[in-house]
Amino acid sequence: MQIRTPLVLASALVLAAGSAGAQAVQARDSSYIRGDRTIYHQHAPSETEWGYAQAIVVGNTIYVSGTVSGGRTLDEEITNIYRRIERTLRVNGFTMQDVVKETAYAKDIQALAAANPARLRAYAGHTPAATWVQITRLLADGANVEIEVTAVRTERPR
Repeated sequence: MQIRTPLVLASALVLAAGSAGAQAVQARDSSYIRGDRTIYHQHAPSETEWGYAQAIVVGNTIYVSGTVSGGRTLDEEITNIYRRIERTLRVNGFTMQDVVKETAYAKDIQALAAANPARLRAYAGHTPAATWVQITRLLADGANVEIEVTAVRTERPR
């Protein structure tokens, strides 16, 4: 197993919002190469407890796991989710403009549709393919929405 030290960010801040408000949580991001892929971890307790990676990069494609966050309102919760997704993409050399597919799981699809302005701000005019699904509950207690994305990096003009 080869560790990719350029992506190790000691003391990186991950914003996690709870019912009592947002609080900063220390995290140690890391990635390692396994075969043709890079496995990226933020080392959140849920990654260990539930056995997943925050993202996996294969070639020029990144698959970001379903992401949740807290917030006082659904708009704030969604904004925080997209901030976490953007951070995961950025650390791995991608941007929100590289997102080609988004899937959102929501406990209340009408509330998610009403909070769409937060989504539009996150993508800043970019329009990935998207699927929104209403579900009865999410694994993370208190979460109302979970969003996963796939992004493809293209060569940027110099």
